[in-house]
Amino acid sequence: TLLAGVGSLMISSAAVACDCVRFFPESPHFEADLDRIAQFPVAAEGVLEAAGPYSWRLRTTREYRGPGKRTYDIDLISDCSLGPDELRALIGKPVFVLLSGVGERYEISRCANFLGPEIDAAIRTRLTAHCKSR
Repeated sequence: TLLAGVGSLMISSAAVACDCVRFFPESPHFEADLDRIAQFPVAAEGVLEAAGPYSWRLRTTREYRGPGKRTYDIDLISDCSLGPDELRALIGKPVFVLLSGVGERYEISRCANFLGPEIDAAIRTRLTAHCKSR
């Protein structure tokens, strides 16, 4: 019975595990991986602010994709979210982020954010590739 309980716990833990997109510039699939950023409804630059003990706000300075809000409420929605200590360390700093979520609740995924300047540059290039000058 104990063994069955441990096995059940392992299975349920694996079911909620975060399935990260991996961005490796050396990979032959890098361009296809970049296409997967379309799953993030918001891509923006801004400054992270504290909004409560376990909530934050992104004040946007530039939005590449999204509904055009000046601020986005950031919560810990899933096991893919950056942790509270990681988010607190970003308060007041300029950031470029891909946000998951919808409506009034968003998260900053540890899977697709803060992976290095080379990855950020590739994502920005992909986001602006179809923009036309006015």
